[in-house]
Amino acid sequence: MKKFCAMFILLILILPVLYCVPADDIFYLYSFLEDNHPDFFNTVGRSQAEEILKEEIKKAEEGQSGTETFFSLQRIAAIAHDSHTSVNLTAELFSEMKVYPAVFDFFGEDLIVSAVSSDFEDCLGKTVEQINGTGIEEIIELSRSVVPHDNDVYLNLQLKNNYLSFEDFLSQLGIGEGVMRLSFSDGTALTLEPVAWSDFSSCPMAYLRKAYPQTLGAGSYYSAYMLEPSGALLINYHACAEMPAYPFSSFVSDVAAVLDEYSINTVVIDLRYNSGGNSEIINPLADELKKRDLNVYVLIDEGTFSSAVLNAQMLRDELDAVLAGRPSGGSASHFGEVRVQELPDSTFSFSYSTKYFDSGSYGPLQPDILIEKSIDDYISGTDTDLKALGLI
Repeated sequence: MKKFCAMFILLILILPVLYCVPADDIFYLYSFLEDNHPDFFNTVGRSQAEEILKEEIKKAEEGQSGTETFFSLQRIAAIAHDSHTSVNLTAELFSEMKVYPAVFDFFGEDLIVSAVSSDFEDCLGKTVEQINGTGIEEIIELSRSVVPHDNDVYLNLQLKNNYLSFEDFLSQLGIGEGVMRLSFSDGTALTLEPVAWSDFSSCPMAYLRKAYPQTLGAGSYYSAYMLEPSGALLINYHACAEMPAYPFSSFVSDVAAVLDEYSINTVVIDLRYNSGGNSEIINPLADELKKRDLNVYVLIDEGTFSSAVLNAQMLRDELDAVLAGRPSGGSASHFGEVRVQELPDSTFSFSYSTKYFDSGSYGPLQPDILIEKSIDDYISGTDTDLKALGLI
């Protein structure tokens, strides 16, 4: 506590007009991360970070809504250039936010409408060139200071999953207009009115995707089954976590029995939707596969994050596995071992990293075999990656 007060006095001497409340959450978050993050200024220099802090404190003193405060806090968290260091939006504020009835996805560099209000079904699959008159590339650039991330793959994932459809976010970028004007590459346009998040689930929606791949293994942390016609064994590993009702040791025993019974020579480990957890849980599976002469593929994509990235690297190093798919959302070297802390003067909490994992390579983990997303496969529910590998 003495260190906190001393730092506050020092900053108040530097910025005398900005700090009126010692427990201000924006200042507290900055100071806490400065003291506790492994390398808070790894990308943004201290002087630039202090300018960001000044600006957000000034906004707070002029008066902010709860949502505006959340985004001010996110700008502070984003200084760390760390996908794990982020402020948690409260359920109460989330329910008050306005959302547009449109969902997007990236196919390469193209932003595609993947779901929309059923009144505008003809816009499904169209490529968005501008939102409210601002190009997608510029929106991505504006988002860098607002959305915590450590690489562009994760930034785009966060934009299409959690941010782009919200009026409050567009307003933070300076492009909010109370409506969403979408300009498409074919010269057409669409204007959408926002709805309250609490009403979004009841909005009739049309979806681009007509079916989901049977290979997803949804609803389970880990599962396995044979692929036809190749006879390869697909191992879905979608969370680095244990299922109490089906211990991972039992799963590995079952996998070993199948490998022996059917003389399988190709195994695919799917990490595409794995956002992390305990990186050591997969070790017994790796040990079992080492006993056999197998061709091993590991599927990765933008959903591969944190411990799942460590697992992919381990499987490539120890099993000579071939990585296939798209660059990972998690970085090859990254901050991790996350803790959660409450802010003192509000209901917000934040997560922060306590350790840096250095693999010797940087940025997203790159696949050995790059497989671009196919919009036709997306619509039909075909697993593009397994198809490209000739396994289905």
